[in-house]
Amino acid sequence: MSKAITVSYFGGVDQVEIPLSYVINMAGNVQTIACSVSGSRFPNWLQLRKFEMSSLKENNIYTPLYSEVNNNKNMDTGLFIDKVYTNIMLAEKLKVRIFANDAV
Repeated sequence: MSKAITVSYFGGVDQVEIPLSYVINMAGNVQTIACSVSGSRFPNWLQLRKFEMSSLKENNIYTPLYSEVNNNKNMDTGLFIDKVYTNIMLAEKLKVRIFANDAV
């Protein structure tokens, strides 16, 4: 089932509200969040309309996995994707491992 979220991001000159839809899938202990920008307003700095983020689940704590595809774009796009991940995980009330021994 697809869910919706709006992410506020300061990209370049203005603070923008970007609506997204997302779907969370689990395959074993790997979580994949597939996102797509759902609004008609698309900022110039955002270089992806669709992207995926993955996490490894261990003991009910999620560790984000690096994605070269997401980080291969400009800095604002990469930072926006990181913020989307954080907002979705908070909305879903899922614990995320930030450092080797910490979870939030």
